[in-house]
Amino acid sequence: MSQVVLVREWDSDTFHKKVAELEAQGYEAARETYRILPETHPETGEVLHLHSIEMRKPDPGEA
Repeated sequence: MSQVVLVREWDSDTFHKKVAELEAQGYEAARETYRILPETHPETGEVLHLHSIEMRKPDPGEA
């Protein structure tokens, strides 16, 4: 069974940095799980975007 990490960040630069760090550790992005969800700040009305993706690290010998 593979290891799964869910990456969720509001800041796109931080999101991409974390994804790159996990890829360097052998994780693979599950591209079908990539989402950008718009959210509205209740006090300011500002639209923010939550970036999320599952990163999977296959176990040794797993194809």
